[in-house]
Amino acid sequence: MHDLFLPYQVSFDPDSSTYCCTGTDRDGEVFGAGSGVTPEVARRRLRETVLESLATDASDGNDFTPGFVRTPKGESCLTFTTLDLLPIRIRLARSARRLEQAEVAARMGISQQAYAKLERPGGNPTLGLLDRLEKALQKEILQLT
Repeated sequence: MHDLFLPYQVSFDPDSSTYCCTGTDRDGEVFGAGSGVTPEVARRRLRETVLESLATDASDGNDFTPGFVRTPKGESCLTFTTLDLLPIRIRLARSARRLEQAEVAARMGISQQAYAKLERPGGNPTLGLLDRLEKALQKEILQLT
């Protein structure tokens, strides 16, 4: 896996005194937006919106990360790291196999609650656990190319 980038533009609405960050995919289509009292808050909210949207879409088997760019070209971009995208990749792989969390957990020999943590942001699974996950899903999650 590698970092992906989502270009964004910041605008200010003087009527509401708020900033808005609008993220666009590689085709220039709006991917998400976030607003706040500062540009930093607006960027954080855009990031949260994008990750939530990716996770929801992954549950339905849809992967919209190919619309992100691999290398930023001098524009403002949000960076999504391997750790950001790992829960989404895991959810996509499970969804593609049409498996419930409990089924994958049983194959791995862990509880459903422990498995659910793998599909949530902020987890930091060990390589051993990722290896067991790949075997349970019969899908490579981390591509070491």
